[in-house]
Amino acid sequence: MPSRIVQIRDRRLGDEWKNWEGDLEPCIQNAETGKRIFLTLFLSSILFVCLIGIGIWYLISPRLNELHRFFSGAVLWSWLALCAFFFVWFLLIALSIFFNKDLLLRFGKKEISVAFILPLILRFGKKLGIPHDKMANSFVQVSNALTGVRPRKIGPNSLLILLPRCLHKDVQNQIQSLAENRNTPVYIVPGGELARRLVAEKKPRAVIGIACERDLLSGIKDLTADIPIIGIPNIRPEGPCKNTRIDVRELEKALDLFLGDAPQDGPARKEE
Repeated sequence: MPSRIVQIRDRRLGDEWKNWEGDLEPCIQNAETGKRIFLTLFLSSILFVCLIGIGIWYLISPRLNELHRFFSGAVLWSWLALCAFFFVWFLLIALSIFFNKDLLLRFGKKEISVAFILPLILRFGKKLGIPHDKMANSFVQVSNALTGVRPRKIGPNSLLILLPRCLHKDVQNQIQSLAENRNTPVYIVPGGELARRLVAEKKPRAVIGIACERDLLSGIKDLTADIPIIGIPNIRPEGPCKNTRIDVRELEKALDLFLGDAPQDGPARKEE
């Protein structure tokens, strides 16, 4: 059953964003950034945790030696091996992005998702005073790049385009025109929870989601282990949740990634 748009009042700009006071700071209007912030925080978080672990080992090593003379060394080398694993994981992610090659670690057919370490990275970045939306935007850029190194062509009806309710009508019309050329269904959903429910119901093979960084962050974290997602953060010239926009060229690139670069005949469905 297609999603339903809930009728809501014409709210004060951004009243769905907790603690937003109506200011239009640059990162609230547009949090666009590069991959470097997330990758730097990723590497720094691994280094920090590894050093903390070594410090804890140093403090408790006398007690470990009392248990067995080899026990302290075994614990240290086990911890160093785990740290080495995480550094190799990071290196393969960085090389995959830099060379646009699939060098990612997997257990069987399951890739080890970057979302696994995301809470630690966000917490670490917050301590350093980095705006949450900047970190989330950088994470989305990294996630998109990793999706791009594993190209998979699918049929147009196996792809979902999810739009936020706040997207400007002119932008919606541009997106609808693109979707019609590709015969790809477009859904307008008023929130992340309904978007996740829709994905569970339709079971697409890939998703292109347009939203603010906060919704994209939670959506990618929840779904990226099961299906590939390209997230396109919106731009908020009037503040959050009203008349938002995107660079439509980013959507074209995402469509090319999943469907190829040739337009496909047939009407698209726009469902609300």
